[in-house]
Amino acid sequence: MANVEITDGTSLSAGISDDKELQVITAPYPPFKAQKVQPFRQYFTADGTATGSNDMGVTSGEFYIPADPSSDRYVTTVNFIVGYGSSAQPYQWADGTAMSAGTGIRLYYSSLRGEFDIHDDIKSNQDLLNLSFNAVTSAWQVRGVQSLNDYGYFVSVDLTKMGLPFGVKLDAGTTQKVTLEIRSASTATADLFTATGFGFERFK
Repeated sequence: MANVEITDGTSLSAGISDDKELQVITAPYPPFKAQKVQPFRQYFTADGTATGSNDMGVTSGEFYIPADPSSDRYVTTVNFIVGYGSSAQPYQWADGTAMSAGTGIRLYYSSLRGEFDIHDDIKSNQDLLNLSFNAVTSAWQVRGVQSLNDYGYFVSVDLTKMGLPFGVKLDAGTTQKVTLEIRSASTATADLFTATGFGFERFK
């Protein structure tokens, strides 16, 4: 069979993607085909597994979400919960002293081109709140986060608003990961500190 080229009569021609799809505008309805994506949710954990330790307020080290062995994984959102005993200020970390420069929390991802920072040094509540694209008001702090009288706050980081339309891609079968590197013992000021990644997995 001869090759077929679709053009508009000038120099413009239709394109085919790597998935053998004709590049056109998005249809306002889903196709009658098997769905090739599924929702994804997992805590950042010390060993990268869904059942690993996710308490980042008790120790230093790396907590991460790894690539899947067989599906491309896209992390689009990271949700944080920070809880502590007494009322805090934005310039503190939890309800204690902010971490020193260079010893804070590093949020980054690895890809085929190396490591890329989302934030290289989260030292205070303020630094973490600033990662959110939602407006931060005077009511950033809430009660009863871990127990009846505890304080705390929630932060949602939308990675699709950082120039990554599908979030951070972790290629199937690779060592790529999204990582929170806890570099200071002062994170122990937080009675509760967890992060959850949301997104989707695409399979063939």
